[in-house]
Amino acid sequence: MSVAIETPQSASDEVPMFPPWLDLPPNYLVQDWMQWQRGKLVAARLRENPDLIQTAKERLEIRKSALYRPQVEWLELLQRSSIEQICDILEAADDEGQRLRSSSPFHGSPFITPEENEDVRQRAYAGRS
Repeated sequence: MSVAIETPQSASDEVPMFPPWLDLPPNYLVQDWMQWQRGKLVAARLRENPDLIQTAKERLEIRKSALYRPQVEWLELLQRSSIEQICDILEAADDEGQRLRSSSPFHGSPFITPEENEDVRQRAYAGRS
């Protein structure tokens, strides 16, 4: 599977995005970048195998009575959106994409392998492409 994955900026290239008084968790932006890269991998996998959408729906429907609001939103998106619309969300570099990826039902097998997940993590912290 060929997916365009971007390399994170080096520390010397960083421009502060938040005021210094805002108490963000360590590596907050790195985590967002990693979720974005995983989203790209998942989108590529969904395009190769659109039937995986059903797996994500089933994961959410099994716990339908105990879902929190972002999971309900994902279930609604999966029920009414095309594969391409779902992939666009997973690949979006905007705030809405980041927000939705943070509660994505596309985690673990069959959406992303442990090796792919570790590769994203390694690239994020080593700064390699």
